[in-house]
Amino acid sequence: MPRKTTAISIAAVLLTAGSATSAFAAGSQDGIGAPLTANGADVAPDTVTEVPAADPDDAVATGNDSEIPLEEDLPIPGEVDGPDLGEAKSPMAEYCGPGRNFVHITKNKKNTMSVKYATYVKNDKSYAIDFKFTSKKSGTTKIGTSVTVGSEFKAMWLGKIKAEVNVNAEKSWTSELGIEAGGKVKAKSTVYGDYGIMKENVYGYTAYRYSNCEVGQKKNMTVWAPYREGWVIK
Repeated sequence: MPRKTTAISIAAVLLTAGSATSAFAAGSQDGIGAPLTANGADVAPDTVTEVPAADPDDAVATGNDSEIPLEEDLPIPGEVDGPDLGEAKSPMAEYCGPGRNFVHITKNKKNTMSVKYATYVKNDKSYAIDFKFTSKKSGTTKIGTSVTVGSEFKAMWLGKIKAEVNVNAEKSWTSELGIEAGGKVKAKSTVYGDYGIMKENVYGYTAYRYSNCEVGQKKNMTVWAPYREGWVIK
């Protein structure tokens, strides 16, 4: 498992993109983001925290393992697509050196989460109660592409994403066990929690630039790379 950087990506916005403005920046450390709350979650306002309440009388409700299939691309609250970024600029020259492969990002897409553990808590009482979720299962997410490419291109894509979109992107990321989140679940309500790995998603293409600066056939694809982990409360 790679050592996760403690640097906080302030959207890691070297590209103009809505997706990069990650709400996980606030309060995050060591690659683990502060928990996010989805719209419509049955939690009392402003109660979700990464430091759940502790009660000596066991009044805090703990999460139950969910049997629902885990989502590979769970929407992250607050994420939006970035603008179209256009084509790669062509060099103003007749000779571009030895021919070479290259990659280019044309759109920074909204980020998603690969869920590794899902849980829930149900409150049958007539008043709000404290709850606590703890990640009990781990998983790994690697850099990937929507079409098959070799390791050379994956390395190029990772370098491109780190340089232009999100410096925290990694080749592979394994989620942690024992990470907590909590809050208050409203009366007669159920709250769900998903723990997983956030993926930086971009769209672009690979191509070959010839020595005369002409560009060969482009192969379009979606590319993703893990960059952070955390809870989404919904």
